[in-house]
Amino acid sequence: MIELGLNKGNRIKFARAFRNCKRVDLSIDCVIEGQMGKAYADDPENPAAFKMGVGPFAYFAGDARSPGAREMIKDLSSYPLLMPSAPGWIDLAKEVHGEKLALFPRYSFSSQHLSLGHLDHLLANSPFKDAIKRIDTAAAGEALAIQDGVLDLSDFDSAEDFVERGTGFRLMDHDSVMGVAFSSLVCSKGIEVSIFVFPEHRRKGVALALGSKLLKWCLEHHMDPHWDAANPESCTLAEKLGYVQTETYNAYYLRE
Repeated sequence: MIELGLNKGNRIKFARAFRNCKRVDLSIDCVIEGQMGKAYADDPENPAAFKMGVGPFAYFAGDARSPGAREMIKDLSSYPLLMPSAPGWIDLAKEVHGEKLALFPRYSFSSQHLSLGHLDHLLANSPFKDAIKRIDTAAAGEALAIQDGVLDLSDFDSAEDFVERGTGFRLMDHDSVMGVAFSSLVCSKGIEVSIFVFPEHRRKGVALALGSKLLKWCLEHHMDPHWDAANPESCTLAEKLGYVQTETYNAYYLRE
């Protein structure tokens, strides 16, 4: 498995290979555009098997019957989640990893019905509306230095890169951060929404306020805020914000 630089020729190869892959988030588009993530192939000149890695997610395309495909799937433990991929790859993963491969349902949402009026209403009725601050370079740099997973900017080059290409907001309680809402992925189509609230501040409306602020910014700047949920709590929050669930799909992870 060889990491390929995403020059123009390689982008075309990957775009063709992943053309028919199910798009459940913005990861594939991010890699093809060269915005973030990494791209791999079994052969730099005549690739038959392709892999993309973005954050904790892995996506595969090409010929799942090729020798290179099997080697790629053997290395799946490098990424926590196997996402929907080209035909044959999930079957190959089941064959290689057997019962260690566990199902993990996720939920897709449409942003089509998001409304500035609704988001403004949510913010106007939130007790936290005046405590939400934009994440600046200093705050982003601190998050990158700590690497604590709260504000995960690992797919950006730097704090400056995040501020230039992405966006985010944090809610403060004096000098303490209660939660953050930010773009974990960015491409020409929009952003991938991520929200984290510290456990002691949950069930108070913090996530709703932060989400409303981030989505309002996205709509005002003509950016599509993509929402991909991993649990029922995320689904409930999405619906409160105005998203509409479109489907449930399957991802996979390796049991210990």
